[in-house]
Amino acid sequence: MPDIVMTILAVIAGALVCFNGYKLFRLSLGIAGGVAGFVIGRFFVDFTGQMGLEWNDTVKTAVIIALTVILAILAFTLYMKALIAITTIICAFWFYDDFNFIFERVENSALRIVFTFGAGLIAGALIGVIVYFAQKWTISIFTAFVGARIISGVLAPMLWSALSSGAYAGVFEHGVLGEDIGMSLSVVRLVMLIAFCTAGFIIQLKTSKK
Repeated sequence: MPDIVMTILAVIAGALVCFNGYKLFRLSLGIAGGVAGFVIGRFFVDFTGQMGLEWNDTVKTAVIIALTVILAILAFTLYMKALIAITTIICAFWFYDDFNFIFERVENSALRIVFTFGAGLIAGALIGVIVYFAQKWTISIFTAFVGARIISGVLAPMLWSALSSGAYAGVFEHGVLGEDIGMSLSVVRLVMLIAFCTAGFIIQLKTSKK
């Protein structure tokens, strides 16, 4: 039940940011801060676990919830002062989750993580600066992307599981991806991300006043 509730809340929050981000930019930034806090908490728990520090489920949940709430409140309160930092964090973890394969040839795992996070931090900082001094269309793109990232991060694994194990897996794999391309969660997530981001950006431009 908790997983279902979290999924529903994540989709609602993602849709709110994706399709109404410009009109509700302060609230959207608060939601983005919460997402940043969540991924930081998850990464912290996983990283310390790999280092040998054992966590029970209650402590893990408490740490993740605490960081989620704290960063959401800080982002909402500080508003534009927190924009660049929140954007940088989100992009860094997005790169880490979805584009770590770019540096797969780096044999040293620690160095590979540094490269992946470094690329994400640089991209996030640049995007944050652009959005900070942005006009409507840039803010709309940013919020549409963040919302789409939240939605795709939640729904893509469910869709991928259904496609890869269901009767339509072969049709999707061969007809859309091609015979030489296997079913991939990253591909499904990227397609969903682009689709929601594009839809969110278009809808925001049409519904938001200048």
